Parts: sequence; C-alpha cells; structure tokens
Amino acid sequence: MDKLPPEIHQRIVGFVGRRVGEDSYPVWEHRNLPYARPALAAVSRGFQYAVERLTFKSLRLSTSPEDLDALRRIMTPQRRSFLRRLALSLGIDPASSKSSSSRPFATDEERRAINERTTSRLRDCFDMLSSWNLSDSSLTLEVNGPDLPNESTRAQTPDYTRLRFSLLDVSNDVTDFPPLPMIKELYVNSLTCHLHPHLALALTTKMPNASRVEWDLSSTHSTSWGLYHHMPRIWREGLVQAVESAALPSSVERFSFKMPVPGTSKFQILPDLLGPDPAALDPVSLALRRLTAGCADVFIEGSVHPCLFDPPAPASAADPDSAASPPPPPVWERVKSLQVNVTMRSPDGKWLFKPESGSGSGNDDDGGDELEPELPEDLDFERLPPGYGATEEDLDAAEAYYDEFEETIAPETIDAERTNSDDEDEEPFRSRPDSARLNALLAAFARGCDAEMPVLESAVLQCELDDVDNWPWQVVCFPADKPAGDGWDEKYAGAAADGKVWRFFFHLRDWRPDEETLEVFRRVGRERGTGDAAVCYLPWGERFE
Repeated sequence: MDKLPPEIHQRIVGFVGRRVGEDSYPVWEHRNLPYARPALAAVSRGFQYAVERLTFKSLRLSTSPEDLDALRRIMTPQRRSFLRRLALSLGIDPASSKSSSSRPFATDEERRAINERTTSRLRDCFDMLSSWNLSDSSLTLEVNGPDLPNESTRAQTPDYTRLRFSLLDVSNDVTDFPPLPMIKELYVNSLTCHLHPHLALALTTKMPNASRVEWDLSSTHSTSWGLYHHMPRIWREGLVQAVESAALPSSVERFSFKMPVPGTSKFQILPDLLGPDPAALDPVSLALRRLTAGCADVFIEGSVHPCLFDPPAPASAADPDSAASPPPPPVWERVKSLQVNVTMRSPDGKWLFKPESGSGSGNDDDGGDELEPELPEDLDFERLPPGYGATEEDLDAAEAYYDEFEETIAPETIDAERTNSDDEDEEPFRSRPDSARLNALLAAFARGCDAEMPVLESAVLQCELDDVDNWPWQVVCFPADKPAGDGWDEKYAGAAADGKVWRFFFHLRDWRPDEETLEVFRRVGRERGTGDAAVCYLPWGERFE
C-alpha cells in the first residue's frame, strides 16, 4: 500500500465518509456510528499520512483544560503543519458559573470570576499556539461564545439563565498574550452567549498578520435582553471605550461586524440610546468609522445612525479664520467595497418603518401608530436586570421584578393585538416608511459615497423590511468606471449604461425619496466630475445579493 502515490491515498481517503455507513442513516443518527478513517489509517503509513492530513485540517474544541491538554498531546509538528482552521469554544465549567449564594443570575463578583477564568484559558491557548512556531500566515482561528443549552435543555442546565444578562469579556487588555502571526483570518461569534466587544477587539489586536476579521456579536431571539435597556447601554459604551483604546491591526483588509440590536419583536418598545437632544450623534456609529478606517472591504450590520456615513464637520471647519488649515482626509480613504445592513430599529428609539394600518400599500406615512403596543404602566424599562445591584436588597428586588414581569419583558409577548385582518392571530406588517427618517439616512449615504470613499468600487445600503416578501430595501452605488453587473446598466440605467457616470440603483418597492434627497445623489456624479449621477429604480424583487 505504501507504494501507491500520495495523491491516490488522498483521493481514497477523500471518498471515505467520516462514519461507517453514514450514507444509509439520517444525520441525527451519525453520532452512533463508528468512525471510518481510523481503521483506514492503520492500513499503512501512506494512508495514515493521508488520514491525518484530512483529520487535522480543521479542529473544533473548547478552551477547557482537558481539551487544551489533549491538543498539546496529539499535535505533533507534522500534524500542526496540516492545521488550517481551529475553532475554539470559550468553556465555562460549573465551578466558575455556579452561584455561592444560589442566585439564579450571575452577580458582579461572579461575572468577574468567569471573565478571569476565560482570560486565563485563552492565555493558555495563545501560549500553546505561539509555541508551535508556524512559519506562515495560513491559519484561520474561530472563537465562539460558550455553547449554552437550547430551548429544550435550558431547564436542566442553569447556565443559560445565569448568563443571560452577562457580557463575557477578558479581564485585561491581553497585553501579556503573545501575538499570533500565523493567523490569517479571525472569526469571533457570540452564538448563545453575549460577548463583550472589548473581548473581540482585544483578541484581534494580537493577530498582526490577519487580513480578514469578522465579528458576529449579534443576538438571537433566545438570547434577547428583552426590555432591559440597561444592557444595550452597557454594550454600546463598551464598544466605544474599546475602540478609543485600541485599533484593528494594519494588516486587516476585510472587516465584518454584526452587532446586537434591542429586542427581536417588530412591536417592541425601543430604548432611546442617544438622549433627548434631536441633534445628538451616535457614538457607536462614529466609533465604527474610526474602527474601520484602514480597511478596504467593510460590512456592518445593526442599528446605525446617519452620522456613520456623514458626520458633521468639526466646528473649526466652519470658522473662516481657520480656512488655512487643510480639511482632514476621508476616513474611508481605502474602502473599495462597503455594505451596511441597517436594522429598522434606530439607536434613538425610533423605527424606520411603521406598522401597516390595513391598506397594505406600505407607501403611506400616515397610520399605523394605533398598532403600537400598550404596556403595563408599572413596567420600568430602566430597571437593573437580575444579577445587578450594589446590595443584597438590590439583587433581591431585581429578581422579584423579573419574576413578576418575565412574560411581559420577553419580546415575543409585546406584539400588538389589534389588526385589520379577519385572522385574529395574524400580525400586521411593519412596512410603512417613515419618510423623514429614511430620507435623512439615504442623503447621508449619498454624501458618504461622495466625500468619504475616494477609491470606492461599490457601496450598498440595505434595510430590513417586514412584509409578505421579506425583501430588503436597498440602494446600490457604482462609480463611473465600474459596471453594475446582472445587466442592470443596460436594463435600468438607460443612457448612463455607457459606464461614464455614477449610478445609484434603488430597490424601494413603491416608495420614492424626496426630490431634495435625489438631488444629493445626483450631485455625487457632479462632484466626481462625471455629470449628474443616474438614479435608477429596480423592479421589486430584483435586488443586490
């Protein structure tokens, strides 16, 4: 068998399934089948090499001491050379997550202990990877939040409720962590446990050669903070502070970020995270500009503000006495591709779309307000979540309040009960546009394409839309020298299809921006020296993907 060429061994091993007879059983029964490849590895050294090359190409484990010890034992220098992807789940053992006071939610003291243990285990993992002395940047690292139980098992596993209102973090700026120059791509995912944005950025700073970084810190229905507005404030403040103290490595070309948004229900009361001043800017949107300043490919998904694209000029810029000072360079001067997926939940507590009032046209600003939910008068949005408080009395009060309002706080029970449908269980769609807010967002996007991205090749602004199709609203921008693709230029740009002008393709169903807003888009082409930009409307359903 060892006389066969290595390529033949590789092809044979590639055809063998992971489990014996897996083609004859449904996926959920595969775990009961014996592994197929170990037996093949025992045939010869050639097959052993081929099996190990495939087996150790991608590994998934937790940061528990047991898993890390096992990894140290089995990863010989040859097996290390096979490794291309390592997925780590941040392990939380029972000793670090159980409450000495038998409280159902983790307290400040317990959260600190969990973070310290998380930091220690990550440091051990980084030390081990650094000791491998891998020569090239070829490894993809995935760091996932703890694998907490799902709906069917959370009653038997208390960690879910204990950590629901916690943000898993590292307890320092990881200055004592060794750098990992072998990492080319980094993925940080919250999954079923919220991760603090400081953890994501702190780990990223230790990857000096990473070219692609993706943070998925978004929340799911099962991990929602409900109507506890205190939690999104903590998260947002943590992101801003992290960005003020650290930056992405200069090697990062592609950056993707999905952030948690308040709640999941389309009729949930939203927190005003910007304050009473209607002119207030969003510090998170400004922080994201700073964070992504050196990237070429940027993807952002979440609750953002128009200032992400077009922040107001500094006060000195409007002062004629400071005219001699040159304007600051564009923040996104390296960005070639930008996509921003905006949730309809704005950070100032407003919705970009209102509930339909019965017409179903989705093109009327009036109506829909009567469908907003009615909540108990004693429901306090600013209450500290359970597990937060300076004294035992505070902790008791928070738990008692949660027990009383748990069903109300859960986002799925805040839905409006009044509809104009014959079906009492059918909820109205939230698809009626708020024209003032959407025009402001679109105009800011256009100004950003004009002034902030001198080397832009494509830009997409997308907003979720709740209707029967669930197709998003979109505006797609292509500069004068970049073809649109999918035949859009020929079908919708008309005379602009020669590729000599800027083009903006709108996928907005029946709604149209104000003329003042459209003039901002046309002006982009004039500012770039190609004449008025073309404004093109796509048929509903033909969208950018």
